[in-house]
Amino acid sequence: MRNMAGIDVVTSRSRQYKDLSLTMGLNPVTNDVIALTGADAVRRSIRNLLSIMPGEVPFLPNFGCSLRALLFEPIDAITTAQIEQEIRATIDAYEPRVTIHTLVVTPSVDELKYQVDVTFLLVNLPEPITLTLFLTRLR
Repeated sequence: MRNMAGIDVVTSRSRQYKDLSLTMGLNPVTNDVIALTGADAVRRSIRNLLSIMPGEVPFLPNFGCSLRALLFEPIDAITTAQIEQEIRATIDAYEPRVTIHTLVVTPSVDELKYQVDVTFLLVNLPEPITLTLFLTRLR
């Protein structure tokens, strides 16, 4: 785009990402449901994405992540690598707003859980954002 002096001008549009808060609380000013914005909305989206099993969403049979099945496998290097690969593939496939910077899966044999630290970059935001999740078996 050129301005009136004939100089090329670069414009960028910043997007504000929004999501509903799962607490379903009311905003005291607008009396509407509380909304998450920006990085918090994307963190919630990734957390939800990793907790949905394929087949749980109607009409989207492949949407989701197969982490639950891997949590009942032996806690070793192979399962840890499979969990990392599953998380990376799911985020790459279903979250276009995010570019993964680092992904570290740390197993805890004593506590029967995994700690997942995902550092990612949001589109239009230069600073990295970190999300820490704990994956445990539920019986």
